[in-house]
Parts: sequence; structure tokens; C-alpha cells
Amino acid sequence: MDRLKVAVGDNDEEVLKSIQIMLVQMGCNVVALETSGSALLRKIRSLNPDVSIIDVNLRGMSAFEISNVVEKQGICPCIITIKGSIDEYYDKLKDKLVFAYLQKPINAFNLRYAIESAYFNYKNIMNMDKKLKERKIIDKAKGLIMKKYNLTEERAYEYIRKKKYG
Repeated sequence: MDRLKVAVGDNDEEVLKSIQIMLVQMGCNVVALETSGSALLRKIRSLNPDVSIIDVNLRGMSAFEISNVVEKQGICPCIITIKGSIDEYYDKLKDKLVFAYLQKPINAFNLRYAIESAYFNYKNIMNMDKKLKERKIIDKAKGLIMKKYNLTEERAYEYIRKKKYG
């Protein structure tokens, strides 16, 4: 991993230290370690990590609340850690844009896989979203040109390409 910046939030200091050690061994840059949800959210907003790892029951704010904010603002993907059975959280997880979840205890193999898949899937989604927004702008411009100059869709698109590429 190319020195990904990672923010981590967990109620348990020992779990934080354990995750930090694994992340450093993987070559990640741990930019935040927090036991408070609100403190973690502040750090995520200010430090713009590449990935955040958040305990489902973090004090102050749940992982779901934090991930709602972080993902809506397009900051980074969130990986939620869960102690015990996933069944308790399944309904919340299936309706969210959580990129991964990890069951505790966390091991280095699963952590690496979750980070890599969350990061690359998030990047792909962000790229697709950007292309979709660009496409919508082009379609809107094409419609305006068609109306203004009474052109077919193909001619309007050619007009845009000529303006763009000279």
C-alpha cells in the first residue's frame, strides 16, 4: 500500500495500539487514533485520511453516524469493526455505503484486505461519480446548443467537441 493515511477509532486503547502496529507494519501512515467519536470525526475532517476504521460502538458517536457524515462529504471510505455477531448490525450495514466491516479480533490479513478493497472500490466509485457529473454537464450543454442552434443531437455533440479540442 502506498503509504495510505488511516484514521482509527475504538473504545479500547489496546485494540487501537494493536491496529496501529498492524497498519505501520503494512506501510500505512496512522494519522489519528481516537477513543471518542466526535474527536475522530474532527480528525477525519481536518486530516482527510485515505481510509477510516471505526468501532461500531465508539463513544460519543456511532460508527454509522460518523460514516454517514464522512461518506456524504466524500472524504474517505469507512471500515466498521464489530465485536461479536454481525447479525445485530446487518440491517444497518446493508443499507449503508460502508465499504467493509471487520469482526474482532482483527488480524493483519483481514485488515489489509479490508483496507485495500475499501480504498480501491471507493476510488472507483468516486471516479465514476465524477464522470457521471461531467456527462450530465455535457448532456445539459448539448441540449442547450440543440435548442439554441436548432441542431441534431449528433451535430450539437460535434460542436461541443470542436469547442473543447479546438
